[in-house]
Amino acid sequence: MEVREVLLKYVKETGGAKCFLGDDSSQEDMNATVVLAAACPHYRDDVEEEICLEDVLTCYNCRYRRWARPGFSCCKNFPVS
Repeated sequence: MEVREVLLKYVKETGGAKCFLGDDSSQEDMNATVVLAAACPHYRDDVEEEICLEDVLTCYNCRYRRWARPGFSCCKNFPVS
């Protein structure tokens, strides 16, 4: 999956913020967060207590991820569409 595909399928603007609307129990959705994290120039590992998945580069483990309903948003406003 490419970044453009991920943007079209999973990232929607809600309430003025871009939100990833995937499901962390879905392997396909998890793979999408790996694609985004690998392409993100702002990605930084979160503190150990906030890591969701050990040893995986994914938006779920990023210090700039903020949980939102129904997914999460990025405090660095990535991805830029």
